[in-house]
Amino acid sequence: MEPIHDPDLEALGRCRAGDSSAFAELVDRHKDAVYRWVYSWVGRKESAEELAQDVFLNAFRNLGNFRGDSKFSTWLHQIALNRCRDHWRSRQRKPESLVEEEYLARVESPRASSEVSAVARQEAEALRSAMAELPDIYREALSLRFFGDLPYEEIAAMLGENLSNVKMRVMRGLAQLRRKWKGEARP
Repeated sequence: MEPIHDPDLEALGRCRAGDSSAFAELVDRHKDAVYRWVYSWVGRKESAEELAQDVFLNAFRNLGNFRGDSKFSTWLHQIALNRCRDHWRSRQRKPESLVEEEYLARVESPRASSEVSAVARQEAEALRSAMAELPDIYREALSLRFFGDLPYEEIAAMLGENLSNVKMRVMRGLAQLRRKWKGEARP
């Protein structure tokens, strides 16, 4: 059986051997996914850009700690998760949703009526508020699954949970999000 070729592991090997362009390859390969996921937590473009840079700087400084037990992308998302948690605690505010900006961008085109834009703003604000009100365990699971686009197995490894717990968190988080977004939140 032929070993699976992993371009991230190959680049990591070259990086550890002193090839500075190898880390640039890793950044290029993962920067969009890391930025999207960080943005889903912080909701501000400038903050997301800064935090994403911090994630890669932290990854570069800690390359020696990457053991290869998981994919490199999972390790990066773990760094991003820890950095976002730190940022969130230090700012004492809830993250805003990536969905809000994408939704508004679609409906605020020059062709969209002001009435449609007003409705879109209200819906986006309701979704942002609903996400912000979710307990951390559900918000993290939803964010990793839908904004980080990570498989359940990788999320379980990152959170130190078993697979069925992660799936349950995503399912319950979606149910709570639906109720909160629709204004049907229960005490």
